[in-house]
Order: sequence, then C-alpha cells, then structure tokens
Amino acid sequence: MRIARIADRFWDGMTLTNVNHKGIIYPYFFFMITAFVFELFLTVLIGVSIYFFFYWGYSPDSLFYIGCFIVLLLMAMTIITIKSIFLKIKYASTIY
Repeated sequence: MRIARIADRFWDGMTLTNVNHKGIIYPYFFFMITAFVFELFLTVLIGVSIYFFFYWGYSPDSLFYIGCFIVLLLMAMTIITIKSIFLKIKYASTIY
C-alpha cells in the first residue's frame, strides 16, 4: 500500500494537482514544453541512429534499446502531464 501512496504523491506533484497559483503553473507548463521539445530531439536522434545502425550493419546492444524505451516512456509521461496542466490552466481561466 505504501508504494501506491508514493506513486499517487508523485503523480500529484507532476500534474500540480494541489497548486492553483499562476506564478507556479505557467513556468512549470513552459518547463514541461521545453522538456517535451528536448525529448522530441532525442527521439529524432534515436531514429537517425537506428537508420545508420542498419545502414552499416551494426547491431547495438540491449542498453540502446532500453534507453529508447525509457525516452519513449518519458515522452508519454510528459505529454500526459502537459495535457493535464493545460486543462488546469483552461479550467482556471474559465472560473475567473
């Protein structure tokens, strides 16, 4: 049960569930967008690397593929976080 509670706290922190101050939400939103752009860059870099690996017949080890999976997992988590923060901003702007 403790791990589920830690996961809930982590997710609440990532999505700013209990934060309503715009001075915190907007910079965090822009930070997450910057993180997403960097992850897109890493994804393009991985795609180019895979192309050259197959072009030259090189077979990377399993750590490369584990890293690819981690980057895609982080990208998915960043997209979900950006969506929830965007909805929070949209909802907060309709209240006032």
